[in-house]
Amino acid sequence: MVSEVRRDDDAGSAAVREEAFDALGEARRLLDHPDGWPPVEALEPVIGRLTRIEAALAEKDEVNLSHIVFVVLGIMFAAHSLTRREGASSGSEERAQALRRLRWADRNGPPTDLIVVQARMMLVFLLAPWALPRPDGRRTALGEALFAVADRRVLTETLRRDLTEAKDVVDRIAGASLPPEIQQQTARLKGDIERMLGSGSASPVPDEAPVSDEAPVSDEAHSPDDAHAVLLETVRGLLALAGARSTPQFTRVLVWLTVELQSGAGRPTARSLYMADPEAEVLLRQASLCGAAGAEGIRRGADLALEALCALPPDAPEGARVARLHAYLLATAELLEPGSVDFGTVRRPTSEPDDGGNRLDDWPISCPVEPGLVPHLDNYLRDFVAHLGMRERRMAASYDRLLARRTGDHGYLEDAATLLGEAPDASAADSWWALALRVELTDVLEQAASRGGSHHDADFSLAAMRELGAALQNDGTLPLDAPLVLDLALSAADGELRHARRTENHEALPHLIDKLRALHATLPADSAARERLTERLSRLEELRADGERATGRQAPEAPEAPGPVGTADPVAERASLDREVAELRRKLTEPEAHYEHEYDRRSYLGLRLLVAVVGGDEDPALLDEAITELTRVRALIAEGRGVAQRVDILTNLAEAHVIRAARRGPRPDADMRAFVEITREALAELAADVLLQLGADHGLSAALNGSMLARRLALADYRTGRPADAVADLERGRALVLQAAFASLSIPELLDAAGHPQLARQWRAQVPTDPLRPTAEGASPPTASGPSIPSGLRRRALAALGVRPGAGESPGIRHLVGAAEVAQLTAGLAATGTEALVYLVPGAPVADGSMPGYALILRPGADRPTFLPLPELTTPGSEPLERYLDAAAERSRALADPHMHASWKAAYDADWQVALQELCEWAWKAVMGPVLSAVHPLLAAPGPPAPPPRIVLVPCGPLGVVPWHAARIRGLGAHGHRYACQEAVLSYAPSGTQFLAAAARRRMPPASGRQVLVADPQLTLPWAEMEAAALRAGCYPDALRYGEFITTDVVPDAEGTPADLLAVLPGGASPASVVHLSCHALAAPRPTGSALWLAAPPGAGPDAGRLTVADILDGAAGRRPDAGPLVVLSACETDLSTRHHDEALTLATVLVAGGAADVVGSRWAVRDGPTAVMMAVFHHHLTAGGLAPPDALRAAQLWMLNPHRELPPTLAGPLRREATRPDLHRVHHWAAFTHQGNPASTATG
Repeated sequence: MVSEVRRDDDAGSAAVREEAFDALGEARRLLDHPDGWPPVEALEPVIGRLTRIEAALAEKDEVNLSHIVFVVLGIMFAAHSLTRREGASSGSEERAQALRRLRWADRNGPPTDLIVVQARMMLVFLLAPWALPRPDGRRTALGEALFAVADRRVLTETLRRDLTEAKDVVDRIAGASLPPEIQQQTARLKGDIERMLGSGSASPVPDEAPVSDEAPVSDEAHSPDDAHAVLLETVRGLLALAGARSTPQFTRVLVWLTVELQSGAGRPTARSLYMADPEAEVLLRQASLCGAAGAEGIRRGADLALEALCALPPDAPEGARVARLHAYLLATAELLEPGSVDFGTVRRPTSEPDDGGNRLDDWPISCPVEPGLVPHLDNYLRDFVAHLGMRERRMAASYDRLLARRTGDHGYLEDAATLLGEAPDASAADSWWALALRVELTDVLEQAASRGGSHHDADFSLAAMRELGAALQNDGTLPLDAPLVLDLALSAADGELRHARRTENHEALPHLIDKLRALHATLPADSAARERLTERLSRLEELRADGERATGRQAPEAPEAPGPVGTADPVAERASLDREVAELRRKLTEPEAHYEHEYDRRSYLGLRLLVAVVGGDEDPALLDEAITELTRVRALIAEGRGVAQRVDILTNLAEAHVIRAARRGPRPDADMRAFVEITREALAELAADVLLQLGADHGLSAALNGSMLARRLALADYRTGRPADAVADLERGRALVLQAAFASLSIPELLDAAGHPQLARQWRAQVPTDPLRPTAEGASPPTASGPSIPSGLRRRALAALGVRPGAGESPGIRHLVGAAEVAQLTAGLAATGTEALVYLVPGAPVADGSMPGYALILRPGADRPTFLPLPELTTPGSEPLERYLDAAAERSRALADPHMHASWKAAYDADWQVALQELCEWAWKAVMGPVLSAVHPLLAAPGPPAPPPRIVLVPCGPLGVVPWHAARIRGLGAHGHRYACQEAVLSYAPSGTQFLAAAARRRMPPASGRQVLVADPQLTLPWAEMEAAALRAGCYPDALRYGEFITTDVVPDAEGTPADLLAVLPGGASPASVVHLSCHALAAPRPTGSALWLAAPPGAGPDAGRLTVADILDGAAGRRPDAGPLVVLSACETDLSTRHHDEALTLATVLVAGGAADVVGSRWAVRDGPTAVMMAVFHHHLTAGGLAPPDALRAAQLWMLNPHRELPPTLAGPLRREATRPDLHRVHHWAAFTHQGNPASTATG
């Protein structure tokens, strides 16, 4: 093109041509930049100059030179776009200009012209910008995936189209007369592109693997009979090899065995040359000759391996390897002939032996080759050499995942996770294989979590997906519509949905919704992924709206989800249901694709039928059919063939029986008996799930339905007059998190006793050393840095103790979270001198109407509990309770809002006070009046006053927020009311079992150990320091002082951090006998996030000063002591759960469960002045009066109610003046405080 430029003597044209040549020279110098692409700031002036020259040449009709400038400008635009890393989705005008110009040059330019060749090269770069290395020399993720691995999961139609065009352009470049080295590079580039356009292979061996020159053993080896014989001989050799190789070495041999058996080559290949193991090489060469054996021959080989496995002693070190040989042979036969294998004989050892040594030494990441050979390898073979161990592990992991699906043994998922997790850290940072294996690891973790795994598994998987998503976004080269990116985005969306539902933390949803909307907009209109994205967006929008409504915020308007809103024609609706059911039944006849195939299909069928019944279809046959199908699913659960959603399936089946009984089915009594039996099974399965969880927060998520199921069972017991069963059923579902958290402490000893010392050692090693690791609400899921599945060890240990899916209420369940029996509870009442243990159970709607609530009363010495009907206790329907819950929520929001004006806060507080007073009057009439009369009917009898009865209350459901000790009746008392606490000594317990544990615990005498007084470390409570100072002066002169004491010169004994407090609590390094905290606390929407606000450690953020319920539970170590301290939480909301009341997870209950003998906590945010006064009076009665904590608390509350109160000596200075307030009798000043723990009247012992 340059030779054709005309040079005439026109002065104007000459000047333009001169400037054009100068600008073209400047462009060439820029493009020859020594460090790659020139910087953007250097390109832009030259592009601007060439653009002006192009216009001037057009005016002068300088066609030939104009064409050169047109093409060079295209090259410059391309360099500009590439420098800015603009891809096809960027919408860049410069990129579009470059493509238009370079494509013109490719179509019209002379093949040998150097500018045209350069334009074609730039066009290839522009079509595949991801193929260019980064400035640091590393490949992009997409370049690595396509050039080195040819991974089809990143190939989109757009990429395929661009690569096809690039290949055609490379073909034209190859037609030019170029130097030999350029021709070699061009040929290699063409080969790379052709490989990219082909399909990737799952095999660890490259497609170019040469066939060996060695001839087959004999022609007869290809007949089925001879192939069978050769295969059996190979298996015998492998059985001998199993005892001489480590597990990694032997697994690697098995990978190549499966390759040979599936290759069908019929002759040895060079694949076996990758094994630096002569014995294994011989066996693999034999295996390559067994193609004619087929699936039948491989099954025979598996039978031989099984015989050898059965003949081995149970502790034989090679047993795990022989078992893997047997399993891999069956898996290979299944791949060759799907549906032909019975996996029932597969046995995976509980624990792989420790072979010693380094697994990466036994199974290296790369294949050793001669260094001089590497420069002669193409990209694909170079990658193969560098990552052979990763390819092998990927294939082995795929076999383990298949075995997990077909056998239901989650141990194979642990094996797969180990294989996929051990290699990436040993590879280069830009290795696509490292990223690809991490993607597959997230799939394995998700598979484990979704098939009966723990919530920790799910969080682990979600953390891994978040990491991968961030890495791919940072790389920016993978197309958004690539299958791998889409699958990861959809999996991450599902994980975020589950996480948000479980934790009730919706903070991540808005960003996720925006991200998925952007992804949806990039997809072609006919993309199959659009529908899947639309469905995820609809679910996310619905969940976000639910969360906004729950917090009182306005959710933004969401686009309507596609699909029909409803069906007006019931006949058409039933016909549609019949078609759907027929299709589901047809799928049940298909060959099993995985171990839980029937469970999944049949449970879906049963639930679909039940949904139709609940939706209004009253056909009895439909309900019978639903019960029949779900009953079959129940049997599968009992066989261990169903792990996902077991509790939900059983709960729905129980509900179906209730519906049939309410519709007057043929056997209503039998249906109600089935309801009770099945619901108890569901509770046992739920308890197993809770035990599987790691940490209190995950335990809470698993336990949430337990209390509801227990109340429904107890309601059935109430209707049929079975009070003892009602006690047992309530105990099955209450305080499961507390039960499981402390049951876990005894598991190592139980494993030792059961003959599993190795599991016991592993369990002890897994116990966290830092009790303050993040577990509170809102904490991010843990980083997925380890290869194993988090729940694997817990699953194995619990299974060894008899706790496994489908086991029902096994001895292991009863031992770990067993409910206290009536006889034990009544004995505990007698031992503590307690008059009654009273469960308060709210009413509930039932299928045939509604049931009012009742009290369930246990008395010492009584063989049988008694029911006390409470007709005014209905839920919903108890208006004072509902109004109080609303007012309390509004008040809490107002107090927590730093921007709300004080007048509005005062208004909310006044409204709450009115609601509280109404609640207390309702509480007497609806509950406490009848209960007190039933427990102690002689209260009003003439004669000497009897000591007040001691009563322990176990409130169920929302009744847990009510201050029952403040229930009152009008017309009596000094201030016009008589309160329940004036009639009885009232304590609270989360469950009868927890009451029993506290009742058996001795009280530490206050003077027998250290006393610790904590003053508000955040300096936001003006009375906190005065409260602590008064207690030290009047009650505990040697007490340690933690926190902030700014009015004295005394240096505190500790800052009052969470670690400081844990050290003085039961199980800590320096347990105290009395711990009194005057600091802020907050009851979180999720109970495990409720926290004391203490001092943050130096250099840490403010949140590091929060000690949560989860921290206390998860930080518990060792057995609970026989004697426990008194812990006083004079902070706000320390005995309150704003939601999930039945779990009774509050700071107070957790401290009692952890070993405190007595805990005083509060039900609402209290004012620190009156609280400081009452606390001083409480400790005066405790020390000077010698009263037990429940009696001392009652005495302090009665003192607050007494208009003629006398001031004890503990009240001095400002506290003495505060004690003269005329409103101390107001219920909101004193009724917040409750007693949890030992109800006995003895002060110590």
